Amino acid sequence: MLGQGGDGRLAEAVAYFQQEIDAWLAESPEPHERLGALVQTMREQLRLVIIDLEEHDDAQVVFETLNSRGTPLEHADLIKNLLFRNAEHAGADAERLYKAYWSPFDQDEWRTEQTTGRITRSRLDVFLTYWLTMRTRREFTASALFKEFEHWLNSAATPMEEVFAELARYAEIYDRIDQHPLHGVEGRFLYRMKVMQTCTPMPLLLFLYGLDDAVLPTERRHHAIRAIDSYLVRRAILNLSSRDYNNVFRDLVTAASRQPACADEEIIKALSAMQGHHRQWPTDAEFRAALEQDPLYTRLYRHRVRILLEALEDELRTDHTEQLTVPVGEHLGAKLTIEHVMPQSRHDNWPPLDDDPYEGAARDELVHTLGNLTLVTAILNPALGNMAWDDKRQWLSEHSLLRLTHGTLLNPPPATEISGWASTWNEHRIHTRGAYLASLALSIWPSADELLATSALSGLDNR
Repeated sequence: MLGQGGDGRLAEAVAYFQQEIDAWLAESPEPHERLGALVQTMREQLRLVIIDLEEHDDAQVVFETLNSRGTPLEHADLIKNLLFRNAEHAGADAERLYKAYWSPFDQDEWRTEQTTGRITRSRLDVFLTYWLTMRTRREFTASALFKEFEHWLNSAATPMEEVFAELARYAEIYDRIDQHPLHGVEGRFLYRMKVMQTCTPMPLLLFLYGLDDAVLPTERRHHAIRAIDSYLVRRAILNLSSRDYNNVFRDLVTAASRQPACADEEIIKALSAMQGHHRQWPTDAEFRAALEQDPLYTRLYRHRVRILLEALEDELRTDHTEQLTVPVGEHLGAKLTIEHVMPQSRHDNWPPLDDDPYEGAARDELVHTLGNLTLVTAILNPALGNMAWDDKRQWLSEHSLLRLTHGTLLNPPPATEISGWASTWNEHRIHTRGAYLASLALSIWPSADELLATSALSGLDNR
């Protein structure tokens, strides 16, 4: 207040009002009169309420009660108030606890709004919901966060210092997960989670990343993430419901906590045992059938098709491949669009086969299957349009750098014995390429049996 500077929210508020007042005065031709009016208003019209507390009054309770009569506080503010009230009752140094653990939560990065499902909340409220779900493994609505936290705090009987320290520790873990580089097993999985707007696995991820490497080695954590990724992607490609995912991932936290040292195997076994349309892990046969036969482009959200094609491109790359513009990440993904090799409107340049009694009617769904799709830049896509195959092949050859295009479209997929592959593009080639890409997808997102076998072969089962 003396203009000597300082750190923290209060100093920021003083600086803000100084700037606003300076700008407001500069707008007036008579700044002294305007300043006089402001001073008079502050002196005579501003009302301050002063509450004198008796020895046994609780300032935190008074704060909570007063605010309950006006604009509702965020759950994080109520939780903060509850924690510091309990800390003061326990005789702890509240100022030290604030500086050591809570102060980052009062920064803007934790107060920005996020949308999960249809609800918009602060990032801190979202994090606290994930953390409390991991801790309690109970189902509760977003509106019940504070009451659930209060119930847990009263029943857990955890020393307040430990509660503050644990929240700060898991907040750092949440930050690392949220900002993980988009490469490797973890990065690709987290990217796909964001694209599919799937946040229900987060309590399980907090649990896995919260385990020390001495308890759960990195290889095992990666193994668990591959299982979760396979479960989510397989269900997404089959267009299965996500309505029960909250219960699924709470159950997985419970399963992983039974034997943290082999949490990956516990997760795989729990997932493979799930039954019913809303929970089951699709089999290899079901996954392959959807990849080879379903008109994915029309049946699925575009972002699901795109992450499938991106993952296939990434899998086709090797250590010998130039690392130019690998199709991962939201920014690059926005530049790559889905291209139908045999166009959706194809009648002029793509006549049906001579021996086709149905005159190409089967193509109406076939053109939307995986075997006929690739990725191109947003600029190239409209240029290709409904081109005949010879022209389209030349354009793709000149402008595309993707292995998905060069390795399975312009050239035959490995072990494909079709002479003159590039001379034409027809139903037979679409089926052949689709079968190859489906096999590749099964290796990216393996079944439970394969993952468990991999665990045994790699020595991950050594306790």
